[in-house]
Amino acid sequence: MAQSPAATPEPPIFIESDQANVQEGDYTEAKGNVIINRDAVEIKADWVKYQQQTDMVHAGDKVTMEKDGDTLTGKRLDIAVTAREGELEDATYLMGQGMARGEAVKVLFEGKDKYRIQTGSMTTCTPEQNAWFMHAKEMQLDYTQNYGQAWHGWLEFQSVPVFYYPWIDFPLDGSRKTGFLMPNFNYSNTNGFEFTQPFYWNIAPNYDATIFPSYFSKRGLMLGGEFRYLQPEFRGQVKLEGINDSMTDDRRYSVLFQHSQQLADRLRLDLNYQRVSDDYYFSDFGDRLAVASQVNLPQEAVLSYSGSNWSTYLRAQQYQTLQTSSTLVEEPYKRLPQWYGSYTPNLGGGTQTSVTAEVTRFGHDIKTQGDRSWIYPTVSLPLANQYSFITPKIGVHATHYRSETGTGQDLGSEDRVLPIASVHTGLFFEREGSLFGSNIVQTLEPQLYYLYVPFKDQSHLPNYDSGETDLSWSSLFSENKYSGNDRINDANEITLALSSRVFDDDNGVERFYAGLGQRIYLSSPKVGISTTNSTNDVKSSDLLLMLGGTLPYDIRASYTLQQDLRNDRTVRADLNFNWSQSDFKSLNLRYSVNRISKTEQLDASGQWPLGGGWYGVARYNYSLKDNQSLEALAGLEYNAGCWALRLATQRYIRTDQKYKLNYFLLLELGGLAGIGMNPISVLRQSIPGYADTYSSPKLR
Repeated sequence: MAQSPAATPEPPIFIESDQANVQEGDYTEAKGNVIINRDAVEIKADWVKYQQQTDMVHAGDKVTMEKDGDTLTGKRLDIAVTAREGELEDATYLMGQGMARGEAVKVLFEGKDKYRIQTGSMTTCTPEQNAWFMHAKEMQLDYTQNYGQAWHGWLEFQSVPVFYYPWIDFPLDGSRKTGFLMPNFNYSNTNGFEFTQPFYWNIAPNYDATIFPSYFSKRGLMLGGEFRYLQPEFRGQVKLEGINDSMTDDRRYSVLFQHSQQLADRLRLDLNYQRVSDDYYFSDFGDRLAVASQVNLPQEAVLSYSGSNWSTYLRAQQYQTLQTSSTLVEEPYKRLPQWYGSYTPNLGGGTQTSVTAEVTRFGHDIKTQGDRSWIYPTVSLPLANQYSFITPKIGVHATHYRSETGTGQDLGSEDRVLPIASVHTGLFFEREGSLFGSNIVQTLEPQLYYLYVPFKDQSHLPNYDSGETDLSWSSLFSENKYSGNDRINDANEITLALSSRVFDDDNGVERFYAGLGQRIYLSSPKVGISTTNSTNDVKSSDLLLMLGGTLPYDIRASYTLQQDLRNDRTVRADLNFNWSQSDFKSLNLRYSVNRISKTEQLDASGQWPLGGGWYGVARYNYSLKDNQSLEALAGLEYNAGCWALRLATQRYIRTDQKYKLNYFLLLELGGLAGIGMNPISVLRQSIPGYADTYSSPKLR
C-alpha cells in the first residue's frame, strides 16, 4: 500500500533573551533583549510571548521586525509567524529593500509580502530630505503582485498639499497596472490650459488599453483611447481621438489603425490606416515632429510572401494629403492595386542573377492615370580578392504604359525598353602608422564606375512616382539618378571616386574618413523629369566631398559639400560639430544650406550640468534665408534623488506660418508617476545626444 508523502516539517524557532519562562508544548515568555528567529523572520523586542499551538508571537514595548528584506518597528506586535498574518501598532517601516518608507497608526500583515497600512504615509526620500509624502487613510502594498493602492489621501510636496485623491493605484516594480495614471498638465498659446487624466487598463499580459480624456481651455473636451494587442501570429494598435472644437466650431478627430499578422509560415499581412478630420489637426494638437512629418497619411494593405530565393507582395495604397494655404502639397497617386515580385535564380559560375517586376494601377482625380508594368532582369559577375574588385553587370528594363485622363478618357499605350550596362571596379590599399600616440591603419580606396544607358525620350510618358534623388556617396554608383521607374536616365559616364579611412588598430574604431567623387559625362545627359535637355554642354556632375571623424578633445565633426564647379556655386553643404564628453554633457552645432530646396539654417543645441543637481537644455534653429526662428527651446531639469523637476518652453513655427508656444512642467516623485506634462520626447527630438537626467526608482 502506497504511503502518503510526509508533511514538510515546520522550521524551528530560536529565542534568545535575558530571561525566559517555558511551558513545554504551550508557550514561551521571554524578557530583556529578546531576539526571535524563524524562517527568515527576525523579531527584536523588550518582551515576547510565543504561543506554540497558534504559532502566534506577541511582542512589545519596543519592537523591530525584519522579514523578506523589509524592516518594521513599532510598540506592539501580534503576528502568526508562519502565515505572516497579524498587526503592528504605531509603526514605521522600510520596505522594498529600502526603497519605500513611512509611518502608520497600524500595519496589518496579510500574508507573505502583503501589507495594509492604516492612517499612514509613504515616501522614497531619505529622512534627511522628507521632500514629499503620499498620505492615505488606508494603503495596500502587495509585493506578490507588485502593485499598491491608496484610498482617501493627499499628496504633500515640500510640506504643501498638492492634490487630494479618493483612490489611486501604482506599480511597485515599474510594471503595467490597471488604474489611473498621474495627470498631465500643459499650456500652449493655441490651446490654452491643457489637462489630461489617463486611465490604464491592463486587460491581459498581451492586451492593454489607455483612455485619456483631455480638456483644452480654448477648445473643449477631447476623448481619446488606445488599444494594443499582441499574439504570436499578429500584433497591432488602434488609437482614436475626437473633440467638438469650440474655437473652430467643428468636430475634429484622428484615427490610427495598424495591424501585422503572419498568416502562414511565409505569408504576411500588414494594414496601416491613418486619417484626421482636417489639414490643421496636427498643427493644433500634435507636437513639433508630427507637424513636420505628417503630410501624407498612409492608408494601405500589403500581402507579402517570401520564398527561398524569391519574394512578392500585393499592395493597395492611398493617402490623405494634408496641406494649408501656405504649404501646398502635391497629392501622390493611389496604387489600387500594386503587384511586385523579385526572383534571384542561381545560374552558377559565380554569377548573380536577378529578375524584378511590377504591375501597378495608378489612380488620380486630376492628373493622367493608368496602368504601368515593368520587368528588369540583370546578370552580374562579382570578382574580388584582398586588394581589388570588379563587377560587370548588364540588364534590360522594359516598361509598358496604358494611360487615361483623370475622367477616364483613353490616351493609348506606350512601351519603353532600355538596356543598362555597368562596370564597377576598385582597389584597396592600407598601411600602418601612428596618430596622436595611437597605432592606426589607414586605407586608400580608389573606385571607378562606368555606366551606359542609351537615350530615349521620356518626356511624353506619365510620371507616377519618379523624382530626382539627392547626390550622395551611394548614388554616385547607382544606375538611375531618379527614384521610381517612370524616368530612367540616359548615361555614358564614368564615376571617379577616392576615399580614405583611418582606424584605431587596437579596437577597430573609425577615427577619420574622407571621400571625393564626381561623374564625368562622356555624353551629356538629356533625360529630365518633365523635359528633354537638348544642349550638349554638361561635361560633369557636381563634385561631392565628405569629411568626418573624431577630433582632439572628443569633438566629432562631419562635413558634406556638393559643389557645382561649372557655375562655381555651392548646391548643398552640411557642417556638424558635436562634443559629448560624458552623460548630460552634449553640445551640437550645425550649419546647412540647400540651394535646391532654397533653405539655409543654423542649428545649435545642448545639454549641460549646472551644478547642485541642476541641468540646462536648449535648442535654437534659425533660418538664415527667412531671417526667422524655426524652433527655440529652453529648459531646466533638477534631480533631487527621490524627486525631480523638469521645466521647458518650446516655440516653433507651424505649417500655417504661425508660432505655437508650449510650456512643460513635470514633477516626478520617485517610484510614482510624474505630475504634469513630460518634455522628454521633445528634448530627445530636438537635442542630439540628450540623456535623461532622472530615472525613477522602483519600489521593489
